[in-house]
Amino acid sequence: MSRLNLGFVPLLLCLLLLPGTLFAAPEDVRLLIDVSGSMRQNDPANLRVPALRLVNSLLPAGARAGVWTFAEGTEVLAAPGAVDDDWRRRTSANLRRVHSRGLFTDIEAALKAATADWDGPPGEGARHVILLTDGLVDVAKDDTRDAASRRRILSEQLERLRELGVKVHAVALSDNVDTELLEALTERTGGWLESASSAEQLQRVFLHMLEQSAAPTTVPIEGNRFEIDAQVSEFTLLVFRAPGGETRLVSPDGQTLSATAHGPMVQWRGEPGYDLVTIERPAPGRWTLDGGLDPDNRVAVVTDLGIDAAPIPAALHSGDTLRLEAWITDHGAPVARTDFLKLLSAKAILTLADDPTRRIDQPLALDPTRNRFTAEVKANAFAAGVYDLSLLIDGETFKRQLQRRLRVTPTPLTLDYQARVLEPASPSENGDAAADAAPRPPAQLRVVLNLERDQVAAESLFGYVRLEGPEGTQSLLEIAAPTSLPMLYELPVTQPGSYRVGARLAARTVNGSSILLEPPDETLEFAFTAPVEEPPAPPPGAFSWLVFALYVLGANLLLAAALGLTWWLFKRAAAKQAAAEG
Repeated sequence: MSRLNLGFVPLLLCLLLLPGTLFAAPEDVRLLIDVSGSMRQNDPANLRVPALRLVNSLLPAGARAGVWTFAEGTEVLAAPGAVDDDWRRRTSANLRRVHSRGLFTDIEAALKAATADWDGPPGEGARHVILLTDGLVDVAKDDTRDAASRRRILSEQLERLRELGVKVHAVALSDNVDTELLEALTERTGGWLESASSAEQLQRVFLHMLEQSAAPTTVPIEGNRFEIDAQVSEFTLLVFRAPGGETRLVSPDGQTLSATAHGPMVQWRGEPGYDLVTIERPAPGRWTLDGGLDPDNRVAVVTDLGIDAAPIPAALHSGDTLRLEAWITDHGAPVARTDFLKLLSAKAILTLADDPTRRIDQPLALDPTRNRFTAEVKANAFAAGVYDLSLLIDGETFKRQLQRRLRVTPTPLTLDYQARVLEPASPSENGDAAADAAPRPPAQLRVVLNLERDQVAAESLFGYVRLEGPEGTQSLLEIAAPTSLPMLYELPVTQPGSYRVGARLAARTVNGSSILLEPPDETLEFAFTAPVEEPPAPPPGAFSWLVFALYVLGANLLLAAALGLTWWLFKRAAAKQAAAEG
């Protein structure tokens, strides 16, 4: 690959943007923080505050954000606005107001307050709500009022959130949360749900929530090193460390920085569980992290040369196709000169969160008609689980990365094939009552269809099952909306041998997204003795031209014989009479 000289990048980028290219609209993120009294037990050290500080530091400049606390009512900690230095300072100062003294947990009121200024569908930028709670809907000392509020959230409020194009992401901080409610809010809006088994995990979980909503541009950490290029005006290093651990950072010129020894251009903030190091005008080159290696460590950069990506679903079923699309930006606008983009490479890295050794590297190819790097990946190549997704664009002298998470689950739509050889019908089954019925085949393919009704709209299902047998024989079974579950279908098999079974089914989920199930073809063996086929006897009373012709011929022969005998007798009598008269 040709090496790209970053000294010319600013000049090049001025020439690479399409005329009239619009800047992408910023993401709009609203955070709702539970401050009910149960937090005294679930977050006794108030680790919600350092988790919010992490988000406050890593939110990309230019994004929009707002923060509320809620219990029996709501309180604005940071009014919705553009994220800049002033917004960060005001937000940081107000985080001391996060407490655990609330009497109730009014999630309905919190969602209403956070979305009050949104109207109509979103523009280019997406809308996100991040909800942290540790309990159930609790609005009064009256179970009927609690139940009524919960019903409104799942009906009117959820419908409004969908109409507004809001993705709801939820953090569950205890085992006592209303999991069904949070699953409905996240799944039906395309959001992300994650549980924190303890308050100590909140920082990591909030990082994941940020990356699902307003992900910062990062550079990759490879081992314990990362490269900073000349286009980076500032970077913020997030390092998760073990208790008692220490973080040190070595600059390209060999200078070692730490929490107690760093220059005036370095802001070093140590929080419970992590360090956050921000460096202005960093030296270009290779930086080395001397501290604990952690897959959640990040290097977020402030740069005009960024990366953006098309929306990525939070959840995939194993039959789905993952479509990836990423592009390089300058001041937020896509770079559009193909000859420049051909100097870059791009790939997606998917790593199973629970087992980092299970990794898939997927190259992204440049689409020259759209100036974007794209790929399609079949989700059935993935094991079920949560994946860290990294989208990386590499110009050799610079790298830009976006992080996401996605969950791969078994498809809620299943097909099972069974090869069945049938016993010959008993005499009683071949009696007069069954005389007009089709004969029982020697074997059959049984198809068992099942689906999860809480995930799939059953009435939307359609498709087919295809059975290909010996000598090119083929049968098709049409699949329509099931009337009961599991649904059984049968295809007759009349000849032994190897059969190949394939299927293609489509349906919609309850939240409106598409499901396509196209499982790999399967080969089934049907072993039985083929029945001997005898020519069918004509049914009783059936008309036969052959028999008719034989009857006619026989009748004519008899008639001819009779006429001939009569003529001979007549001639003989006439001859005798003539002799007598003579």
